[in-house]
Amino acid sequence: MIQNTPLKSVESEIEIVLDSNLQAQVVFTSVNPEIISSPSQRSSMEMLVKGKSIFLKIKSKDSASFRASLNSSIKWIMLSLDVLELQKEDY
Repeated sequence: MIQNTPLKSVESEIEIVLDSNLQAQVVFTSVNPEIISSPSQRSSMEMLVKGKSIFLKIKSKDSASFRASLNSSIKWIMLSLDVLELQKEDY
């Protein structure tokens, strides 16, 4: 854990607007289990879907854990979108 930092905590809510409601629902369904089971004790994440938007809420005790959570969630979302794109190419 990082000591002697003036930062008490970091909290952010990020909206990611996708192309369609179906795309948002598929990404949410595939990524949310990772969000729920994230093992960090220094950071917590919550994901919601509304229409074609995904809302990602991250609360962290320090900037390093916030950055790690944000990077992980973005990678999971990008991977899900890449898989969706591959599926389109198969048809």
